[in-house]
Amino acid sequence: MEGTKLQKQKVLTSAAERWPLLLGITLAMAGSAQAQGSSPWENAVTVLQTAFTGPIAKGLALVAIVIGGLTFAFAPSKRTSPIL
Repeated sequence: MEGTKLQKQKVLTSAAERWPLLLGITLAMAGSAQAQGSSPWENAVTVLQTAFTGPIAKGLALVAIVIGGLTFAFAPSKRTSPIL
């Protein structure tokens, strides 16, 4: 009985002594994983950002604004009284 209690105490002590080492290794690996490159999600966001802010997107937005303005200007009005 005494031997198992001593063994448990040694196991707990060795685990308590190892946690700073494990924490350091984990943080070091996380830093190197972060520095390896960007994730696929970051690449997808960059592609979408380029697509929505590029010259083609700006040209399409201008065409949509002009078409909307012309539709609004030449739409038939159901108003019978003049605008004053």
